[in-house]
Amino acid sequence: MASLGKKLRKIAEELERQVKNLKAISEVDSWDSDGGREFRKRAEGCHGKLEAARKRYATAAAALGDKVAEAGGGYTDKLHADPKDYASDLNRAQEIADAALVEAKNADEQKRETRTKLLHESDASKKVLLEDHQKAVEEILKSSREKIQEAKRIRDDAAKRAREAIDTAISSDALKDGFWDSLLDDIGEITGIIATVCGVLSLVVGWIPVVGQALAGILGTIALVMSLVGFICTAILYMRGNADLMSLGEAALGFLMIGVGKAFSKIAGKYAGSALKRLSGLRSSKTPGVGKAYKRNRKKVNKLGGQSFLKTFTMSPGEFGKSMASPFVELVTKGGWKSFGGNFKTVFSLNSWRGAREGVAANGGVFNSFSLVDAEVASGLKAIKPLAASFSDIPGLNGVRWRVNGLSGLGYLVTSGNILLDENTRPAV
Repeated sequence: MASLGKKLRKIAEELERQVKNLKAISEVDSWDSDGGREFRKRAEGCHGKLEAARKRYATAAAALGDKVAEAGGGYTDKLHADPKDYASDLNRAQEIADAALVEAKNADEQKRETRTKLLHESDASKKVLLEDHQKAVEEILKSSREKIQEAKRIRDDAAKRAREAIDTAISSDALKDGFWDSLLDDIGEITGIIATVCGVLSLVVGWIPVVGQALAGILGTIALVMSLVGFICTAILYMRGNADLMSLGEAALGFLMIGVGKAFSKIAGKYAGSALKRLSGLRSSKTPGVGKAYKRNRKKVNKLGGQSFLKTFTMSPGEFGKSMASPFVELVTKGGWKSFGGNFKTVFSLNSWRGAREGVAANGGVFNSFSLVDAEVASGLKAIKPLAASFSDIPGLNGVRWRVNGLSGLGYLVTSGNILLDENTRPAV
């Protein structure tokens, strides 16, 4: 802390020199021209901000302290010593805590030794002495705990004084964020939390029959919109110099992660649909087990299940790009918002919830129904399962199921990764 205070003190001193230089330049009248007058005008405007910056660094340096002032004497002297800066008071608290720890360790060792002696002592008078000694040792332990609490109080009080001093210095100076900067910062913080919460919730409701897909669609869209708003706010703050490039990058990445997470669910659905189409072709063959159509479909099912994970995307690069972009495109297209409205109708329909309840009951209850797979993908897997039982001789079917779940899981991983990006939700992890 003292080392940091020393660095802050040096910065404050350098700023003070620059303030004096700027003031001297702004008072020079010999440069009598449009350029000179404009320079002096701007120099005068910067003077206040530089002085405010100097005051901030000087206040922080004084609050933290640039060297440790030792508090001499014993425990009582240290306990009642006058408060100084944070570094000195922190050192005083640490010395009290260190001494209390040594005292407690010695007392604890004596307590164990006394307890052992009491177990083996038969002389009544000696037992009394040992019991008295044990009580005295317990009092020392109690006193040590109290000293530790006092040390913590000294530390916390010192931290509070330093914080209040710094808060006072920055609360109303020329560098304080204006109304719009504070508003943008608040909006970015709120939208970030909403985006993360809705994004995570969209992952865990998709399994609900009938309404799950619609509810996940609503939550996913809200998450995407809120993340976009947060990114725009951060971008404006960055252009105004009140946000760093890292914050801008995190905001942009969070927006992309939510959209890409939704896209992977769509890709998983398409992949499951391709497998289901081939299985349906196998079932509808006039001569199961033989025939060109049956062999062709069987070969393609095995190919779907046996291909590498990266080749799971059974679509052209253009189709893959379209799937990845679709969540973002839906935000600006009439069809996307029409679908969003349709999801609202589904969610707020009593018939939909009645169907959801019946669906859960048909699946054997909530426990058997719950899945982290998207509802649309889950329906494809459910349709594949009985068909797969009819074609146990096709080894690729296990690979199909594994890859569908893998794609869905990848989408969830990408979407939920936004929790770690958002500094407001990161502590919850």
